[in-house]
Amino acid sequence: MGRKSLCAKGIVILGYIQLSACNGHDWRESVIAQAEDKIRQDISDPAAQFSRVQVTGDAQTGQTCGYTTASVGAFGVQHTLRFIVYIDATAGPFVEVGAGRHPISQEDFERDWQSDCVNEGYKS
Repeated sequence: MGRKSLCAKGIVILGYIQLSACNGHDWRESVIAQAEDKIRQDISDPAAQFSRVQVTGDAQTGQTCGYTTASVGAFGVQHTLRFIVYIDATAGPFVEVGAGRHPISQEDFERDWQSDCVNEGYKS
C-alpha cells in the first residue's frame, strides 16, 4: 500500500473518531439524567432542582453524587440536600437526613458520601 493510501486511511479514521466524539453521547449525561429522575421519584418532588451533580467511579459500579433543592416533608419546605444514586442499583438511592424512600442514618450517609463520592473524585 502506498504512502498516500495510508495517509488517506489515517485521515478517514481520525475524521471518524473526531465525528464520533463530537456527535457521540457521553454516558455520564444519561446516567446523570437517570439519577435526577430517580431522586425526583424518591423524594416525591417532580420539580426538584439539581446542582453540582457529578459521576464518580465507572459506568458499571460508579455513582452519581450531587445536591437537590426540593420540597421535602409534609409542609413542603424547600431544602438543599446531598444525594447518591448508585449506577448498578445495588443500594439506594439515598438522600441525606433520610429524606427519601430509602432510609439512611445521617452517619451512614456521611460515610457513603466520603467513600463513594469524595474519595472517588467528587469535587465540591
